Amino acid sequence: MDDYPEKNPPVSRAVLRRERERRRRTALRRSAPFFVTLGLVTVLAWLLPLRPSASEREKRELEKFPSFSLEALLDGSYFSQIGLWFSDTFTGRDAWIAAGQELESLYGWSDVVIYGDLSAGDAIPPLDSTATPAPSPETTPVPEAENQEETTAPTATPQPTPEPYVWGGENLEDEELVTLGAVIQIGDSAYTFTGFSQYYSDAYAANITKAADLLEGKCRVFNLLVLHGTTLMLPREYREEIGCAPEEDILDYVNSKLGDNVYAVDTYDPLLWHNDEYIYFRTDHHWTALGAWYAYEEWAKMAGFEPVGLENYQEVVLEPFYGSLYYQANQSHSLLADTVYAYEPPGDVHLYLETDNRDSLTYRGFEQDVVTRVIGGDKYMCFLAGDYPLCTFVNNSITDGSACLLVKNSNGNPFAYYLTQHYQYVYVMDYRKYWHRTLTEFVDYYGVEDVLFCLSSGQAQSAGGNELLGGLIR
Repeated sequence: MDDYPEKNPPVSRAVLRRERERRRRTALRRSAPFFVTLGLVTVLAWLLPLRPSASEREKRELEKFPSFSLEALLDGSYFSQIGLWFSDTFTGRDAWIAAGQELESLYGWSDVVIYGDLSAGDAIPPLDSTATPAPSPETTPVPEAENQEETTAPTATPQPTPEPYVWGGENLEDEELVTLGAVIQIGDSAYTFTGFSQYYSDAYAANITKAADLLEGKCRVFNLLVLHGTTLMLPREYREEIGCAPEEDILDYVNSKLGDNVYAVDTYDPLLWHNDEYIYFRTDHHWTALGAWYAYEEWAKMAGFEPVGLENYQEVVLEPFYGSLYYQANQSHSLLADTVYAYEPPGDVHLYLETDNRDSLTYRGFEQDVVTRVIGGDKYMCFLAGDYPLCTFVNNSITDGSACLLVKNSNGNPFAYYLTQHYQYVYVMDYRKYWHRTLTEFVDYYGVEDVLFCLSSGQAQSAGGNELLGGLIR
């Protein structure tokens, strides 16, 4: 019996109760900061003034708190909408998302990262050799106007092709490729993945042709299809290797489907000769004001005008600028910030903005626009101060009553300023937001002489873009 250890003495119930109470107080003391913090975060999350209404990184308006209705309450959708609002507008939203993406980037490393599926869409069919070519200055006379010297200037001779041509775009031998959904990141630049839809390309060409048919005898119709930086800055063989649809072929295809009463402006070759210049942003899907100027130069020659050089404009520089592709690429540290160069036109030019689709215009000075956008953060919005249903330039240095209409998406914003040198009135319509008048009503009401369609290749090949165009062109 002496070989066995002595058993532990029995513990009283009072001692056990005191020990349990001590552990409970210790647990409460340690967990109290967590629950207090959780409560404060919950209170802050519901404070409406702290909840964001727009996302700078996603370039969009966030969900709004739903309006109450008995029907929505009874079918359950009201609380679903509150849940959607709550999750979309939490306090510090962009900062938390950025932190999460930064944390994700620490897990592993790869030369190629793919988010989502990439597809170039349809195959681009060969051009019909029997199709009627679009009009050109050599084959189609410019309609006569009262002031013949201003509207029918001799067509400038084509710019001589440099020999030999030196490629000015990306050199890809030693660069790292990262593809992020529909975004291609190469070195310090990002590019849009380009695709082709034959159905919607045909629909777009049909819409523009219908516009020219409706306006036959009233005014000229020009088509400027804006290509992506991918097409101008990356070699074709490389684009084909990674599955991008060649937009130069898309441009040729769309132009071949246009009616012979549409002036098809070449937006590829004139820019290609300058792809060693800053014609596209590194972090945004738009062209720069310089890229838009080269397209304007080509249009002016076709329209019978003498292009006005940028040296005549007042340059405004805004930096740094991080565009849409920067945020789609998870704010990659490899991407180099852009600089926005804007050009205020010469002459006594005034800009008016309409915000309510009632043809009521509010004066907005150029300097005001720039200051507004610096405060707002998105420096590309210095052009036209944003995407309004209708903007109107009035150049009091021209007194002949001439007028043109630019139908555009955001790619047309910097392009619009150059038109002020050839017309007294330049109407700039964002077809996605304007619905006060149809195209024919607008042309008749304002006495428009030329209509220019300036849309991106992506918008021209979209279902929504063509639906909105179809509603306008009546």
